Amino acid sequence: MRAMNKARIRALVGILGVMALGTALASCRRDGGTFDLVVKGGRIVDGSGNPWYKGDVGIRDGRIAAVAPVIDERAAAVVLRAEGLVVAPGFIDIHTHADRGLVETPSADNYISQGVTTVIGGNCGDHEYPLEKFYSEIARGGISMNLGMLAGHNTIRNAVMGFKMAPPSREDMERMKVLLEGEMRAGALGLSTGLAYLPGVYSGTEEIVELASAVAPYGGLYASHIRNQGEKITEAVEEAIAVGEANGIPVEVSHVKLAEEAVWNDPGRITGPVEEARARGVEVYLDQYPYTATSSGFTSSFPQDVFEGGRDKFLQRMTDPSTRRRARDWIIGRRLRSERGIDKLKAIYVASCRQNPEYEGKNLEQILALKGLAPSPGNGADLIISIVESGDASAVFFQMDEADVATLMRLPYLMIGSDGAIQVAGKGFPHPRSYGTFTRVLGRYAREEGVLGLADAVRKMTSLPAQVLRLEGRGAVKEGMWADITVFDPGTVIDTATFEAPHQYSRGIVAVLVNGVTVYSDGRWTGRLPGKILKGRGRSS
Repeated sequence: MRAMNKARIRALVGILGVMALGTALASCRRDGGTFDLVVKGGRIVDGSGNPWYKGDVGIRDGRIAAVAPVIDERAAAVVLRAEGLVVAPGFIDIHTHADRGLVETPSADNYISQGVTTVIGGNCGDHEYPLEKFYSEIARGGISMNLGMLAGHNTIRNAVMGFKMAPPSREDMERMKVLLEGEMRAGALGLSTGLAYLPGVYSGTEEIVELASAVAPYGGLYASHIRNQGEKITEAVEEAIAVGEANGIPVEVSHVKLAEEAVWNDPGRITGPVEEARARGVEVYLDQYPYTATSSGFTSSFPQDVFEGGRDKFLQRMTDPSTRRRARDWIIGRRLRSERGIDKLKAIYVASCRQNPEYEGKNLEQILALKGLAPSPGNGADLIISIVESGDASAVFFQMDEADVATLMRLPYLMIGSDGAIQVAGKGFPHPRSYGTFTRVLGRYAREEGVLGLADAVRKMTSLPAQVLRLEGRGAVKEGMWADITVFDPGTVIDTATFEAPHQYSRGIVAVLVNGVTVYSDGRWTGRLPGKILKGRGRSS
């Protein structure tokens, strides 16, 4: 009886296979013959969060033309064999600063090598302005991956008010709205703020609420680098929610983290206000990079009033002994003191410093030793002041707890975003997130530690950001979608970039397709530039 059942099962499977093959071939004929490319035999993780299934993906004219159990490879101009590999939507990096170097490095190797097919720039309140000009430069040279942009509040405020520490006048606000509306009509996907950075730190909630009203008619979202990621993080999250709720637009809290020792292991400070807002019907999301270190300039380590009026005013103020002493004490208290005995001089290192390249890759203690100075908090603060006086630097700050990274990552409304930028191999010591964010989540957090299931990890990188950004035709493996596809080995995919050696490409990414064109294969960029500019609903063309 058992043998007979097995025989019947084999026969039934054979019949179903023939039926599926016939259906696929019929589909090919109806749709006009051959496919440009067929991805054969992979485990399709379609981006929805559903478990993988085995199948083939047929691509024609840049789009997914068929997803079927079997597509006859005779119907394909090119076959990409994916047996034992995962076929997923291309990863959408919802939080980057890639717009800063994309014109000069259109290959974007550090992104496509980790499976990213779309990046969103203009985050943290800063964007390439004006967008029309920037888009023209991108279109002229081409890019390997797709690009969407937010319009930055800091950029717009600076254009109208400079580094003025005051609320905008009615005239200032109207001018800012006009500039923002122009960027939304150019195709911006929404408004971003950097409320811990200059000059956004000088703005109040009312200013942001009113300015964001210019986004609502164009279907945009509000993305915020919030004011505080420590003891006042709840209030900062609530402020972001208030902006979105007042204007009826989605809210994205950028690179969410508990970044002060006093609030480690207390995720309710974030989830409480978010989930209360979602229960009220406010669309609130978070994004995160999977590391315990941040990266930014040193200016956020100062009392922000010292920068009012711009750099010349700052330099003048720092000649006053009392102001300098106040800044020094502020830096020691806010940046160099630890409640848990962490040596902050070792936990902060310089990533890039144009005026002092010998500092790059060294922590503050090592730089002090280079200068023949003792490793004290006072000397560390004096060093930071001197760095900013001479032009600032990009630095990496270890200030999060690993347990919090994992806890936040599990939240269903959280997406993965690198907060990275375009990198040139061998230049400086950037945060490794620019090279390894997505493969780190897949390899370490999903496969090795089980923080996420594979399907949910992919969802956080694909369909969820596409949903938040209202990107039509992106973020899923299904018929009719644009063929942004990443093929990877689930058993070997991993990041290799480290803080000590950040310019290291990921392992396990087999192939990356953007709009149906292979941009990454055999461990290298193919030289193709098929990326598109993804514009919001307000686009005028």
